[in-house]
Amino acid sequence: MVVEDIRLSSQWYDDISVELGNRFRRAVDGRFDAVELRPELFGRVEEELRAVRVEGFPYIVIYRIERQATEILGVFHAAADPQKWRSRAR
Repeated sequence: MVVEDIRLSSQWYDDISVELGNRFRRAVDGRFDAVELRPELFGRVEEELRAVRVEGFPYIVIYRIERQATEILGVFHAAADPQKWRSRAR
């Protein structure tokens, strides 16, 4: 699911400019790294769900902190219906 989120969004930016698509992928990777290093740093959007904005793009990374690992639920457009990411949390 997460891979598909990134693929679809990247494709949209690639259609505009390959460099823009590359910038988007780097920005998402940077946020994944930040979440991995300090998952508690970013704010809660629901009880167990947290979000971090993708720098320079209108996207958010939704994740939750589990006992053994941090689970990325998806990369969503910030204006997307929250039900999209809430449904993945179930």
